[in-house]
Amino acid sequence: MTPSMLNRTLAGIRRAVPSIASLQVNEHGRVAGRYYGANISSVFQPWRAPASEEMVAVEACARSYSKKGEGLSPWQHFADTPVDSDLVNFDRLCRTVHVLNYFTAADNTHPLVLNVDARLLQAVPERHGEFFGKLLSLLGVSPENIFIEIRTIHQFDLSHLRQILASYRKSGFAVAVNAEGNLHARALAELLRPELLMLDAMGFSPDELRRQVSSLASSNVKIAVKRIETIEMANAVRSAGADWVQGYFFDQPCITVVDKLAAAA
Repeated sequence: MTPSMLNRTLAGIRRAVPSIASLQVNEHGRVAGRYYGANISSVFQPWRAPASEEMVAVEACARSYSKKGEGLSPWQHFADTPVDSDLVNFDRLCRTVHVLNYFTAADNTHPLVLNVDARLLQAVPERHGEFFGKLLSLLGVSPENIFIEIRTIHQFDLSHLRQILASYRKSGFAVAVNAEGNLHARALAELLRPELLMLDAMGFSPDELRRQVSSLASSNVKIAVKRIETIEMANAVRSAGADWVQGYFFDQPCITVVDKLAAAA
């Protein structure tokens, strides 16, 4: 997408969605949004196939930037706010920024993974994915190219979570669900059948992680393992049969991922 086309697209979004009207193109040619004094833009981290290390998807993360400082995750700025509507608007802004930065930089075929926090899901009572689906239609992006990553908590009501997944799927999205521990992972796999079940390698030894991934093999759900930081952890998930892997052992989150994809396209 050329700069002039991108600016016309941003103008159309501002008219259609006033709550995210702060979108702009920064000095680096990236889309950013301003929210409560923070400049919000994107970094991207690949998901890879364990054996070949081929890229299978790209996850977007929000970063807030200042003229003096490095990019920081902005979520802590909003973690303690009592106003759920602020969090909903912030989440929508972040996802719009990510989609624009990703799909306008390269005509790529890798799915984009976008996070949605449990608190935000609880703040929106129904019709999850409908707003975002309409926004994607403005951008000419199919929801089939998006994985919605849901960060669950143990206390989350499973019947409500099942409704949320059904709503996103109705809008055309694939759904990834984060698990907290082995029992929680098996319950989510069996009761929700997500397109992708995500496990966190942090805090596990390689042997523990291998056992956990292996124990889920019979669930017939794709397993993704994140925060892999050593070769021992990488070998553990490879031997256990994980489908996707991610972590600093493979890649650091950065803005140049989409540039590399564009160069290869």
